[in-house]
Amino acid sequence: MTEQSFLRILQYNIRKSLRIQESFLIDREVREFDIVAIQKQDCNNNDLQSFSSAHNFFHLVKNSSSQLRTCIYVNKHLRLDQWIVETAESDICSIRILTRNTDDETQMLRLLNIYNSCSLFTTFTERSSIISRLNELLKNDCKQLIVEDFNLHHSHWERRRCFTHHTTTDTLLNVITNARLNLLLKSGTITREAHNQFTTIDLVFSSEKIQFMTCKCEVRIDLHQRSNHLSIITKLCLQTISMQFSTR
Repeated sequence: MTEQSFLRILQYNIRKSLRIQESFLIDREVREFDIVAIQKQDCNNNDLQSFSSAHNFFHLVKNSSSQLRTCIYVNKHLRLDQWIVETAESDICSIRILTRNTDDETQMLRLLNIYNSCSLFTTFTERSSIISRLNELLKNDCKQLIVEDFNLHHSHWERRRCFTHHTTTDTLLNVITNARLNLLLKSGTITREAHNQFTTIDLVFSSEKIQFMTCKCEVRIDLHQRSNHLSIITKLCLQTISMQFSTR
């Protein structure tokens, strides 16, 4: 199987820094990924419009509201008729991508990018509403991949003892369980380093069929761009339909 037969997704929490996001997106290796999911933007549409270098390589999926916390960059080497925008909200973005598996069967994959704020000003109702919205989206039966930062701790994905336990963690686990999703990132993988604390809050979940098509899901330290979060790569054995560019 050649590299073109893989779907490569990269996720990164930029910690509200547009400078980090810009330097991350202009990285030559980052530009080779099919999908780049950005979390914790906390910026407005005018700020994103200044990223001319990113727009040379990616289509941007975002909400039109004044404040954005998630967005998805779709590489321009993917044909426009092979993916569609499903949801573009401030905290949740999702697209559907037409792919082929190793048996040359057509597969429709839904990719969801989610961020759940951990701000002191975030209410329990706001946290619960994001999980409720996720539950609604997951009711549609399809092959799904979720890249997210819920800012929630649980022994299911953290090896260390969890001293902080949110009520919404149990709600999230119920949603994940009912949707029959599996954790792709190895439990205990450190995804955030801050104040001498090493935690696992950036996660990847998938439906069972996508789990069997996953050949890699791991942290990429070499793509670190000064955020206190680490980037995560998910590599699926799914072939994307790419545009052919003539060389001069």
